[in-house]
Amino acid sequence: MRSRKTMMEKTGAVIDAHATHWASLYPDAPDAIRARIKSVVANSTIIAQVELPEAQAMPNGEHADTLTAMAEGDGDVRHMVLLLTERKSASGCVLSAFPFAAGAIAHAVTIDQVASTGSGAEGQVRGRTEDGAEISFFDPLFFKNGSDYQVGESYQFALSAFAYSLKPFGLKVVQGDDTVVLPDVLRPARSGGNDDYEFRATVQHVYPMRLETGTVYRMRVTVARTGQSMVDVALYAAEHVLPQGYRPKPGDEISGRLWLQGYLVED
Repeated sequence: MRSRKTMMEKTGAVIDAHATHWASLYPDAPDAIRARIKSVVANSTIIAQVELPEAQAMPNGEHADTLTAMAEGDGDVRHMVLLLTERKSASGCVLSAFPFAAGAIAHAVTIDQVASTGSGAEGQVRGRTEDGAEISFFDPLFFKNGSDYQVGESYQFALSAFAYSLKPFGLKVVQGDDTVVLPDVLRPARSGGNDDYEFRATVQHVYPMRLETGTVYRMRVTVARTGQSMVDVALYAAEHVLPQGYRPKPGDEISGRLWLQGYLVED
């Protein structure tokens, strides 16, 4: 394949398409984020190649016949880059790049709708968990699995999220002599995409992780409850989206905004 540096030269527009998602992970300015992604891709590996249903023109005048996905081989937080490539000439161009929360919590989800976006390599899934909670999420592996999904069928999806903002939620409701904790809530955000949510959640576990730009907290949080059932997700919150000096801990009630992801759990 042609030099990865060559294929990454014109990444501005495709990375900017996920600018708010990158900003949830990194406090850097857009130019610094683009430089960081270039550096990551230079050391990443091909994780999947999918034959395109029809050839797509590339800026260099050649035609791509394959979609190539590149990312780190392991780790809870990864950097996914999608490339249009042409097998014969080994040339290619960047199609998209976004953060991928690979460490996630599996739930059975019955699909109500599947919607591809942009080039068709990315997409969202809308469905219902076993206890009836309705959710929509970005599928980071849509390019690989999206065409196989069937509306009405149930699949195991690994659910995770990146926090745009997060703070401790201190409001309590007093009824008589009792203090009542308000219920966990996941509701569509007033602005943003269908996979953006406002949340109020309970922190179950916290695992600090170190990235180059600082600490990212991986939390198991409950975002919805129905009867005895709970919907837990792996929530990633970078230091810069937290109030200064705040460090989440088990038992905390928190609120904020998040970007929900989910990918198919394969046998």
